[in-house]
Amino acid sequence: MNSDHERFMAIAIEEAKAGAAQGEQPFGAVVVRDGEVVVQTRSLKVAMSDTTAHSETRAISLATQKLRRRSIPECTFYATCEPCPMCLGAILNSGIKTLVLGARNTDILKAGTLAFNYNEYTAESFAKFVGWDLTVVTGVLHDQCVNLYKTATVELTR
Repeated sequence: MNSDHERFMAIAIEEAKAGAAQGEQPFGAVVVRDGEVVVQTRSLKVAMSDTTAHSETRAISLATQKLRRRSIPECTFYATCEPCPMCLGAILNSGIKTLVLGARNTDILKAGTLAFNYNEYTAESFAKFVGWDLTVVTGVLHDQCVNLYKTATVELTR
């Protein structure tokens, strides 16, 4: 496993844990460019009463604003769990070409946690559907990411 992938996923995990400690859903995201963290975020759906305040949409918004560009294809996106279609759409719209995942949504469903269930949806199937050249790296700190959702105390419906 790529040690950089593990290092950045560990940051996403810490964001998810910090969010969970504040009563949020345990989702974390990190955007990286040239080996440096551009932004790191957590879900704020609960605190903001905003169904769109997922860690992934927040990360894209903050990264593009910080870099002052709408398109950031040179960046790599790290997510503790496979992004929902809304979040993946935001990542697509930013032009990012590499997505690094800890857990898959199917992992969360197997853990018995209430998570979104979009039948055969995966990041790869979404990318193929829209003709997006996306590289997906999976299983980075997988067990630690899955454990975030096994111990979740809030409903995980995305």
